[in-house]
Amino acid sequence: MSRSSIFRASEGVAVDMNNKVYGLPSFNNVLEGEIFLQNLPSIVTAHVLDPQKGERILDMCAAPGGKTTAIASIMKDEGEVVAVDRSHNKVLEIQKLATELGLNCITTYKLDALKAVCRRSDSDISSSSYCAEDTSNSAISNSNMMESHGEGKVYVSRAEIRKSMRRMKNGPGRNQSTGGRVEKSNGFLPHSFDRVLLDAPCSALGLRPRLFSAEETVESLRNRAKYQQRMFDQAVQLVRPGGVIVYSTCTINPGENEALVRYALDTYKFLSLASQYPRVGGPGLVGHYEYPDGLVEEWLRPGEEELVQRFDPSAPLDTIGFFIAKFSVSAVS
Repeated sequence: MSRSSIFRASEGVAVDMNNKVYGLPSFNNVLEGEIFLQNLPSIVTAHVLDPQKGERILDMCAAPGGKTTAIASIMKDEGEVVAVDRSHNKVLEIQKLATELGLNCITTYKLDALKAVCRRSDSDISSSSYCAEDTSNSAISNSNMMESHGEGKVYVSRAEIRKSMRRMKNGPGRNQSTGGRVEKSNGFLPHSFDRVLLDAPCSALGLRPRLFSAEETVESLRNRAKYQQRMFDQAVQLVRPGGVIVYSTCTINPGENEALVRYALDTYKFLSLASQYPRVGGPGLVGHYEYPDGLVEEWLRPGEEELVQRFDPSAPLDTIGFFIAKFSVSAVS
């Protein structure tokens, strides 16, 4: 049964947990503002990125902010950590955690990682690494769909007009229901960051304990991999030559892990796998998998498996399932 079906069921068998399955006491309200609990692989990921003081780092899918704040802490709060997420409320969570931990180098934005690279013509690009915020759709009333914007005109579609009218009529949507100020971003200029962390949204097949909703299929897993490739394409454009990209997931699905590494190395010849420190997890998977429809999913090649970290939840290390790959960007890309 799916999770939603369980809570709608009128009869069935229920399990009441009377004893804890672990001995660790609750850390709620303990050393608030001093500690933030994370899974071991998540902590390893921040250290693998190896952020340095004074650098500019991008965390592309940052909520709830555990890795973001860990990166800022490793940098001794010197430099800039840009944390983005497409959810208003999740960005507020990052801001709250950064404030609680007393970290000042974190800048947050609401931004879809698939649109992280701004699309401005060369003539519009200033020396800033940020793209200017497009506020042309914030108050639309011109019937001919043209609005003054500086010295020129900006075209506004009918769909945007209807959307703006609904906003004014209905008020803020659910994503803005908690209040608080979140700045939106139109993306960043290429080569704007020294290091980029892409902790990609995934199938989460490594998390435990978890009540699976039985919604994942072979086709949905393949679609997730395509989605992650598109995000990685954005990350590659944002990191500077000579920089670093770290890709991580909390799934054991090789299609979202080793196959992404193969895609990255085959697509971008200026990328190479870099050694990781600390090294806690096991080696990656070498080989390939052929689906019933004939599609062949290529994984790692011999010699590459020791350059990634795969955390197996059934291994003696006893962690969640997780994957980390680190890429060096050639100085000429």
